[in-house]
Amino acid sequence: MKSTRSKTAAPRLPRRWRTPPPLTRGAESLEGMEILREVGGEVGILLWQAYRNVMFWAAAEQGERGRLFAAEAGRRRQAELAEARIGDELAGPLAAIGEMLTAPDSTSGEAVAQACTGIARWAEGQGHLNTALAYTQAASVAAPRNARLALAVGKLARRRSEMARAETWFRHTVMIARQVGDWDSYSRAYIALGNMLVRRGNFPAAGRMHIKALRAARRKGLQQVQGMALHDLFVIATETGRPGNAEEYARQAYRAYGPTHPSMPALAHDVAYFWMNQGHFARALPIFESVLPHFSDPAVRFVVQAHIARAAGGSGDRNTFRRYWTECIRIAKEPFARSVAADALTELALGASSLNEWDRAEQASSRAIEIAQETGDSKALIRSEGILEAA
Repeated sequence: MKSTRSKTAAPRLPRRWRTPPPLTRGAESLEGMEILREVGGEVGILLWQAYRNVMFWAAAEQGERGRLFAAEAGRRRQAELAEARIGDELAGPLAAIGEMLTAPDSTSGEAVAQACTGIARWAEGQGHLNTALAYTQAASVAAPRNARLALAVGKLARRRSEMARAETWFRHTVMIARQVGDWDSYSRAYIALGNMLVRRGNFPAAGRMHIKALRAARRKGLQQVQGMALHDLFVIATETGRPGNAEEYARQAYRAYGPTHPSMPALAHDVAYFWMNQGHFARALPIFESVLPHFSDPAVRFVVQAHIARAAGGSGDRNTFRRYWTECIRIAKEPFARSVAADALTELALGASSLNEWDRAEQASSRAIEIAQETGDSKALIRSEGILEAA
């Protein structure tokens, strides 16, 4: 029987490319409101207006953009920018968005995306992660075929603990990257999805995601991404009690990275964590201490310091444990630590338990449970509940 579908109908996308649209808003009631709250003042107002303009422009069809803005909109915006006190880092990108208002039908998505990424870079440098996320997202919406931008949105959402939003952007990245042949972004998005599943404690599904990333990276000769996937498969093997597989993945990751690769300190750290979980605390402690200076990200340093505390507790080094306990308890209150605080506090609780310091174990595990419930970190929640019960 012949299909009754019209010959002029749009071609259907293959099923594997059909994904729901990514989430573009968090809990805010008005799109872009986080920019006003975070930056504030006249700069915040200008950034909010520009963001809304870009999102409005990007949502319109190509042939309709010429009718979106008033004829004088571009000139008025340029006058406002001339009178405002804004730094050079923002002046150029905001002026480019002002030019979009003047010629919306002829402005390219790539030009708008470039302006938005410039603002996002400035915002991240200022510690305005909400604004950085909003503008990275605007850049991706303006250049919808750019998989690297979609991947960047997912990473920023993950940093802000917006896990549902991050997952939709990583899945969106897989779809775009496959269509345009960006296999690097494709593989990295699968790695990101796998790591999110690890946080939920779903190791079988996480392993499947990393295997997909590894196969694509091997087919396309992406050596660095191969190392990343093998490294994460090593972590999953350690978490699921497969030490033989873990050691083999670690060897393969070392070969893929090479001895001078910047990810080698992270691999060394994870091998030390593997030893610690097997009870070799004294063997792991000097490795943790030696790799700590190689990490600059404050959230990563926080986690490594918590591991030092646990290894010190397990090896009976009470002084080192208490020194890092004090530092980690202080850091856990910082906004940047929120996405990893449940895991880090769980490690602190384990270190305290090893030294029979039960009040500290109860304090750390109770706070870990609160944060894990707020962020949806199932793995940390299960571990910290067990420690609290023991305490």
